[in-house]
Amino acid sequence: MKLYVLLCFLFLSTACVAQKEVAFTLDDVPNAGLYKQDGFRSRLLEKIDALALPVAIFSNEANLYNTAFAAENFKGLEKWILDKNITAGNHSFNHIGYTASGAAAFEESVLKGEVITANVLKRQGKTLKYFRFPFNDMGPDSAAHHHMRAFLENKGYTLTPFTIENSDWAYSALYEDALQHNDKAKAQQIGSTYVSTTLALFDYFETLCQQRFGRPIKHIYLCHDNALNTDYLQALVDGLRKKGYTFITLDKALQDDVYKQPEYYFGSAGFSWIYRWEADPEKRKALLRAEPENEEMVKAYEALQKKK
Repeated sequence: MKLYVLLCFLFLSTACVAQKEVAFTLDDVPNAGLYKQDGFRSRLLEKIDALALPVAIFSNEANLYNTAFAAENFKGLEKWILDKNITAGNHSFNHIGYTASGAAAFEESVLKGEVITANVLKRQGKTLKYFRFPFNDMGPDSAAHHHMRAFLENKGYTLTPFTIENSDWAYSALYEDALQHNDKAKAQQIGSTYVSTTLALFDYFETLCQQRFGRPIKHIYLCHDNALNTDYLQALVDGLRKKGYTFITLDKALQDDVYKQPEYYFGSAGFSWIYRWEADPEKRKALLRAEPENEEMVKAYEALQKKK
């Protein structure tokens, strides 16, 4: 009998581990400066293909015009969109914040930001269906939230949430600064810290989900097209695999019923949807404060910004 119980426990434990799933999403594509620096190739896309990793990208088409090499940038974005591992989405034309810009300017940026991506997809018999707010800023209040949600849904968009992110843009700024100063040891330390703190965040949010939902959910991880992820995507994926994660498409992640529940936060802060699903504001604040954070990296980023 004891052996039977033990075997059942082991089976259920293995099943729970196997249920851990995550969809990777990548914002601010294309990184035109990095694309030029790497000889008009995306090493990050090459890494994604080597890993056969499904990734949803969210593009700011204004990035195509940020260098003197617009034609090359157009080709680069097209490679992303047509790649077999990629699901393409809209991130607005010029990455403006909804709260700061107001509804009219934001709606214009949404429509202007879909032109190239939608046309490339149309040639493949596909449609552009996903949108993510820049800064995950959905507006200053509930009226603004509901207005823009209705606008986007009327245009055929599915709004894209996320559950886990690690301010990779800040880590990448520090990483790139170290490389520019030829401090490879420091760059490696920053990259390794990024991976370890991201894995710690996955553990934290898994615990929250187990407490609240009684099960693992299909997570959506948010990161960016930058040098840090180019060099450390493999390490992050390896770390997640060791924790029992499998990698799924955004389509599959959003099939989880957890994404159908109501949101209770109606401000402009861009934090995880796991917090937005918490009805009690005080409990939400406590959960945010308990989130793992590397204070040394936070201070280093603040110091770097003061130098600019």
